[in-house]
Amino acid sequence: MRLRTILLFCFLGFVAKAQETQTADQIIDKYLEVTKIKGNSSSITDMVMNSTAESPRGVAETEVKYQFPFKFKMSMFSNGMELMSTIYDGEKLARTSTWGNNGKQEPKTGNAAKAEAQKSNPFFELEYKNNGFSATLLPSETFNEIAYNVIEFKDPEGKTWKDYYNPSTGLKDKTWSKMESPRGVFETTVNYENYKSFKGSEILFPSVKKQSTQMGEVSSELQSVKINKGLKAKDFEIK
Repeated sequence: MRLRTILLFCFLGFVAKAQETQTADQIIDKYLEVTKIKGNSSSITDMVMNSTAESPRGVAETEVKYQFPFKFKMSMFSNGMELMSTIYDGEKLARTSTWGNNGKQEPKTGNAAKAEAQKSNPFFELEYKNNGFSATLLPSETFNEIAYNVIEFKDPEGKTWKDYYNPSTGLKDKTWSKMESPRGVFETTVNYENYKSFKGSEILFPSVKKQSTQMGEVSSELQSVKINKGLKAKDFEIK
């Protein structure tokens, strides 16, 4: 009788442990469910997102235009003047900047352009496999008394970053990435807060983003999301 009881407890413990074990796919799927991306993104042909940001350099406005399947244009303004822009026309990715000596850079093409562009896709988790990215579940990390589910994504160029998913809400609370450059190694942390929907869609977007680097913190607030405004190919032309 005692042996049967011990075996029963061992079996129940095994079952409980199996139920606790999650895969990267399950965590990502939960995120797509709770944000309602899975049930609503297929009806979106284009989208415009406007936000304001505060940084050590001052206040700026950012407009990001998306067209699906994927093209995007990001423009940052201050006092009505465009400070920088990034455009992906579906094949090439180009940047311009009035900061420093960056100016207009030579466009990226091919897989390198596609890989970098897809990281800006607001529905990235929905299509990441089809675009050559992989996801690996790492050991959980605890901060703010929460044991986060940590997923490392790798792009087709071999670059990686880590996303932190809250096990209680299913939402993505943080992204951590590292970039190596001639100036050294730069780490970036982005915290996502206050998920909410905007007029025209049930999808939840983080309305507040706080990005921290060695150069300081940039806090941005999403002001509006406009769905299916009829954007054209010319809106994403690289000149």
